Amino acid sequence: HEGTITPNQTITVSKLYTYPCAGTGGHSEHVRIWNDTWAGIEEASWTGYRGDWHNVTFPESFTVVANETYNYTIRTGSYPQIHHNRTLIIPEGEITCTEFIDANGKRYDDWIPAIKLWA
Repeated sequence: HEGTITPNQTITVSKLYTYPCAGTGGHSEHVRIWNDTWAGIEEASWTGYRGDWHNVTFPESFTVVANETYNYTIRTGSYPQIHHNRTLIIPEGEITCTEFIDANGKRYDDWIPAIKLWA
């Protein structure tokens, strides 16, 4: 999944939660978040089906600033919930999808994973 996140409030981020489809192990396997004002890229990887497996924990917390746009790349597995929209307006801001390529190589531009950034 590739797209952008524009929060309407400043958030200190240490984890990304992925909402699974009912009865599945839906999760995020790898996450990258960045924007043009940062020197690097924030990245985290899933540690498997143990403990807090719905969350991907970043090595160090970071801050996303209200009304700035951030790029994301998220590799998911085992059926996370998906919002079939190009743009999703939520109480905390806006998430877009620019591209998702499924396991069969089919491209979509309206598959936003159901996620939450939190501390």
